[in-house]
Parts: sequence; structure tokens; C-alpha cells
Amino acid sequence: MLTASKPLRAAGAAAASIALLAACAPDAVRNRQATDFNAYLDSLKTACPNMIVGTNNISEWLRTSGSRGDDDYVYWLDQTSRLYYQRITAQQYRDSVSAALGGRSDSSALDCIVRHLPANRPTGLPGGRL
Repeated sequence: MLTASKPLRAAGAAAASIALLAACAPDAVRNRQATDFNAYLDSLKTACPNMIVGTNNISEWLRTSGSRGDDDYVYWLDQTSRLYYQRITAQQYRDSVSAALGGRSDSSALDCIVRHLPANRPTGLPGGRL
């Protein structure tokens, strides 16, 4: 009986770990239903060429889909998702991204990102995520 419970305990621990990791992932990374957000990111490629914040080339991230191993990219993507879904204000976005990436909150890259937000963007994440 003890040997049968070990695999169940291991499976339960694995499931809990996966759920915990998914909860910590940025909205844009964990939510594959975010087609409108992805379209917004795609539109920035042409609307805002040569975006640089600090030493980070956001335009290059958009061209190459970034790297999930790059903490700056993951942070920028998460904050941009929060901005897009109206979970933070434009000023909060500017302040947090510029502080994290070492840029200025009034950078032309951040101006362009905010300026090109769709007027009627959603207030909640697709799939009912908070």
C-alpha cells in the first residue's frame, strides 16, 4: 500500500508544480488565446521601428520573438500585456519598464508603444484569466 501511494504523491507534486509555474508565467507567455494582443505586438513592428529602451532593442525582440530566457524580454512582454489588457496605466507602464530596462519613462519607444494602443482593447485576459 505504501508503494502505491508514492507514485500518486509524485504525480500530485508534479501537477502542483506545473500549476504553480503556469501561475507565475507572464500573461502573454501563458495565454495562447491572446490573438488580439499578438496582433498588437505585430503592429508595433512597423509602427514603431528601432525601439530601444536602455540597452534593450525591443524591435529586435519583436522580430525574433525574443527569448524566454531573457529576463528583460519576459518582463517587458508581461508589462506590455498588462498595459494592453488595462491592468496598469500608461504611466505605470512607462515607470516600470523604464526602471527595469534602464531607460527613460519618456523614451520615444515607450511613447510609440502607448500611442499605438487600440482604443477598444479588452479589460480582461482571453480565457477568463485574471
